[in-house]
Amino acid sequence: MENTMRITNNLLYTNSIRNYRTASEKLYDVNQQIASGLKIQNSYEDTGIYVDTMRLNSELSSLEQASESSSKASSFATNTDSTLSDITEQLENFKTLLTQAANESNSTTSLEAIAVELETIYEQIKSLSNTSINGQYLFSGSALGTEPISSDGTYNGNGESLTAVVGSGLELAYNVDGESLFLGSDSEYTKTISTNVAMLNQTSLYPEVMDSSGTNSSSTEEYLTEDDTIRDMVGDTDSDATNDPDTVFYLSGRDADGETFSTKITMSSTSSVSDLLESIGSAYGNTSTNQVVDVTMNANGQIEVTDLTGGNNVIEMNLFAAVDRDAAAGTSGDADQNSVEDLVAQSNVDIIEFNASNYSTTNSASTIASRADTYESDIYYIGYPLEDSSGDAAESTTLLSDIMPSNVDSILVGATTLSVTATTTVQDLLNTISTETGGTARIEDGQLIVESTAAVSIQLTAQDATTTATAGFSIPDAANYTARGFEKDGNELTGNVSQVVIATNEYATATTKLSEVSGVDTLDGKSLTLDYTDKNGNSNTATINLSDAGSTVSVDLNGDGDTTDTDEIFTIYDGSGNVTAADDVTYQQLTDVISMLTSGSLPTDGVPAASTDYEEYNYALKTAASSVEVELDDEGKITILDKTSSESKIELSMYDSDTGDYSGTTSTALSFMANDAVTTESPSIDLFSQLEEMIEAVRSGTFRMDSESDDPRNMGIQNALAVIDHIADHVEKEHTKIGALSNALTSANETAETLTTSITTIQTDIVGVDLTEAYLEYTSISTSYQTMLSTISKVMSMSLADYM
Repeated sequence: MENTMRITNNLLYTNSIRNYRTASEKLYDVNQQIASGLKIQNSYEDTGIYVDTMRLNSELSSLEQASESSSKASSFATNTDSTLSDITEQLENFKTLLTQAANESNSTTSLEAIAVELETIYEQIKSLSNTSINGQYLFSGSALGTEPISSDGTYNGNGESLTAVVGSGLELAYNVDGESLFLGSDSEYTKTISTNVAMLNQTSLYPEVMDSSGTNSSSTEEYLTEDDTIRDMVGDTDSDATNDPDTVFYLSGRDADGETFSTKITMSSTSSVSDLLESIGSAYGNTSTNQVVDVTMNANGQIEVTDLTGGNNVIEMNLFAAVDRDAAAGTSGDADQNSVEDLVAQSNVDIIEFNASNYSTTNSASTIASRADTYESDIYYIGYPLEDSSGDAAESTTLLSDIMPSNVDSILVGATTLSVTATTTVQDLLNTISTETGGTARIEDGQLIVESTAAVSIQLTAQDATTTATAGFSIPDAANYTARGFEKDGNELTGNVSQVVIATNEYATATTKLSEVSGVDTLDGKSLTLDYTDKNGNSNTATINLSDAGSTVSVDLNGDGDTTDTDEIFTIYDGSGNVTAADDVTYQQLTDVISMLTSGSLPTDGVPAASTDYEEYNYALKTAASSVEVELDDEGKITILDKTSSESKIELSMYDSDTGDYSGTTSTALSFMANDAVTTESPSIDLFSQLEEMIEAVRSGTFRMDSESDDPRNMGIQNALAVIDHIADHVEKEHTKIGALSNALTSANETAETLTTSITTIQTDIVGVDLTEAYLEYTSISTSYQTMLSTISKVMSMSLADYM
């Protein structure tokens, strides 16, 4: 009996303790649920609830980040949208003033006043373009700390997009980069190029010479039309229209496919201008069934070529004509030559110009000849306008040594040799010409003129010390396509031809290969000629020889005009020290060579054959880069910066060695500075540069392109109106894009907030506690717990007597 009683008490004790612990745990758990609002506190309490909770927590964290990111991005995009609205408004104001300026009744004072207002708007647009929020510039791309627009309108940012995470694996852009905004392109726009010489009908201008009917003796200025004849275009020396020679048109450029060409078009005097335009179109690839370009003559007698393919940005054109006034009727005579140099050496051949520039030129003709004035008897011209080293028209007191290359030792004037010394002047040349021709020689605006009652026929030939003919005279401005000097402003030189990748229509960069821009199948065997003055004022000539066997640079270090000496040649290396084949040479390598030449820092060991030559090449390059920086700008144009001087002595003319060749066997593959047709419309924009050009057109009163103005290549107010429309349209597209992005970001933010609310609700259902139910459960467990404690207390207090 005693043993049974011991077992019963032990069992009762054990059960009581277990029930106590269980009740305590339940009471604790419910209490924790009430305190935390969560069903579980630890993962082991309920694995299913824990896994769901962790997943929902992760989603909530992502949504929180997405909401914060989209909110900040939306604010950035909204500010961008607002700023673009202001820029659009200013562009509308700009156009309004430009339209007012297009009224040709405006006085000079009125135009100046309008130009000042346009400048104010220009500055406002520039200021808006430099808007920053919290230290972040809106239009610098990803370079948020870089002010996008410099004082001169140069863009300093990049073309990268800023993106915000707005969901799992989903990103949205929230900026408009300045590269797209200020230097963008629109595929629906086409490129139009135009000659800038306003062609006048010569029959109407000189009726007393050309009109045999005698019905019209009053000279009138009438712009040439497509219905006029070639005779109306080039003029004649008499009224007999039946004895006119043919006219040879020299056309070169780049077609719509990016291929370069040089060709001659021969036209009879009775052919119409429209026949010429059709022939030009054929040279660009037009056929009877497929028209790739549209060739027209505008109301100002200027020839326009429009590429009919939208977004294409590669066509170029250079055009001039030649007439041999002594040739028989229906023949070309000496006007038909295979090179420009041969052409300008012919006597009595007139050059008809369609394009004019104020670019400096390179002396590339060894021989020039006299020609009679078409309409004024007794007047003869010799060669073409001479310029000094500063680009100014030569005068009688100008030194010949300041006009001609240093290797010119003498000039053969007819049968007389004139020595060129350090003191020989243009007047000395004029005196010799007067003696040889028996006329009176003078110089006007750089042009050598002889007045004589007797016919004048004379040639001038530049000679070196060995009496060998050498380049010493300039050729006609219109006939000089690419042998032009880079434009210089202080210590910076710039080419005017954008290097465009044919396959993509994008501007070239440092890594672009020359072959990707060139208009020929291969550059093997091609060469580039560089006439340059380095930063120290030393003039020289170099040739870049492009070859599959390894491209090299030849420099005339001895000044003898011969660049074939082995100690004057160095190889072009790539970054790994390898010689570079013609089609692999990059613009980085080209600009490196220019830097070495213009800085005067050259490799010194001649033709490289050992690894040390690559080291010398690199050393020369690094030394050069410290003083002369050469690169491609945002428009693919080569720029040269002289770091050693605010007014640089550097001069550069770089051109394809085949320029001026019209033999039909070759063409100019690359051009860097050119007197080409002016681009009046383009798929690409350069917002600030174009606005500046428009302001200058208003200030100077250039209503349309004018070859006789101070800036013959300015597009003029009439063309500017079309360009400003393109700019406004382009900005509006970017405005629309950021508006759409802003809406998308706002929507993404709202979606994130909605999903956050939804997931929070789901999370509450899964892990959250129903507090009412929990309180009831707590009360129930607490009551049971108290009852249990009371029962245990009573049981444990019983004695043996209670069982007796």
